[in-house]
Amino acid sequence: MTFTSTVFLIGIFPWFIIIFYLSRKNYESRKTLLFFINILFYIWSGIGAFIITSIICLITYFFCKINLNYKSKVLFIFEVIVVLLPLLTIKYTYFIVDNINKITGFDFETPAFIVPVGISFFTFQAISLISDVYSDKISIIYLYDVYLYLTFFATITSGPIIRFDCFEKGLKNNISLESYNYGIQRVSYGLCKKVLIADKLGGLVDYYFDGVSGGISYSTLGLWLGSFAYTLQLYYDFSGYSDMAIGIGRLLGFDLPENFNAPYIAGSISEFWRRWHISLSRWFRDYVYIPLGGNRVSTAKHIRNLLIVWIMTGVWHGSNWTFVIWGLGYFVILLLEKYCPILKNIDSHWYGHIYALFFINILWVLFRSSNMKTAIIYIKGMFGFNIGIEKKALNYIPYLVISILLCLPWSRILIKYKEKTVLKIIKNIIWFIIVVLAICAVINASYAPYIYGGF
Repeated sequence: MTFTSTVFLIGIFPWFIIIFYLSRKNYESRKTLLFFINILFYIWSGIGAFIITSIICLITYFFCKINLNYKSKVLFIFEVIVVLLPLLTIKYTYFIVDNINKITGFDFETPAFIVPVGISFFTFQAISLISDVYSDKISIIYLYDVYLYLTFFATITSGPIIRFDCFEKGLKNNISLESYNYGIQRVSYGLCKKVLIADKLGGLVDYYFDGVSGGISYSTLGLWLGSFAYTLQLYYDFSGYSDMAIGIGRLLGFDLPENFNAPYIAGSISEFWRRWHISLSRWFRDYVYIPLGGNRVSTAKHIRNLLIVWIMTGVWHGSNWTFVIWGLGYFVILLLEKYCPILKNIDSHWYGHIYALFFINILWVLFRSSNMKTAIIYIKGMFGFNIGIEKKALNYIPYLVISILLCLPWSRILIKYKEKTVLKIIKNIIWFIIVVLAICAVINASYAPYIYGGF
């Protein structure tokens, strides 16, 4: 089940929100309602996935109770490995077996696994919970709250990654009409980003990337437009989900952290990662980078810390060499920005934006490609001299132009006009029409899952 499915948008979400609002002043009723919708969200993807998730929640709670009363670094490391094991087994068994078969010539078969929804996200949240209890940031823990936190339907599929203290506070927050107004508006933004922009751009993205994978040769300009389309599709798809998650969270009383902050206006790669998937960057900073020593160590150890973080970031996104190389690419560029004098203050110059977008776009080609062979062919084609342009690409140029313009931080640009009544009315009318179109698109369109749901 996804946020943009008709089952969720029409059959479940409106009724749940109404019932939740009516019981907003009863703390226990709110928790009970949340418990049932979490279960429904999970059971929809299969009983097996629901059982696996429930077992992981029980194990996480058990480890937290141990850490409350007994501190042992060796035991803590063991706990983290145990919690990581299901994710590593499910996501990387095929990758490991496939590489062994290629190296040795054997033909080992990979068993089929049940894949719980959002296993990458709730595994990271489980590790953060165990870590926070171990470091005495949390002193009281209950099984019921742990289960609600790890299976929270609003964030489970694609984040944002939240911490237990943020979630626990949200369970007790007051829900006002202002929160409902903001929440509905944010859900609407996310829905429109997903179905009116990301899904539309997906046609051009699939045309080029699947074509290259199938051995078709394209024009140089067309390949660049295909890569731009994916750069934009991924942003609108993922930020659209985050908007919907944050909006749903607000409707339930939760102040979920922002996950994006106009990332494509960044003037450097360092700035880009302060603006893109912010909750993931913070997780790696707080639970991997800083515990390793961060940048308050020798140069050699700092380089080691960055390397570990970026290999882990790449591997977390998927079991494919393309993700490993993608992570290493960012490691190299960030290392150069840190230690190369020419790049140290590049974000203060206009050409920093061109530099950042160039490398972001190239690395997204790796991210989207099905394998390294496809990525290499695609990137080589982008720097070739195949003149011309495919008709398919020309048809998508209006979408690309609109998508690029909407990446600009318009809320900051138009803030001085915010209080003008006429503009408010015009904005609300236009937005109402766009939301209606988005809902119609959901009803009429074929199923298009969130890209990050696969990670």
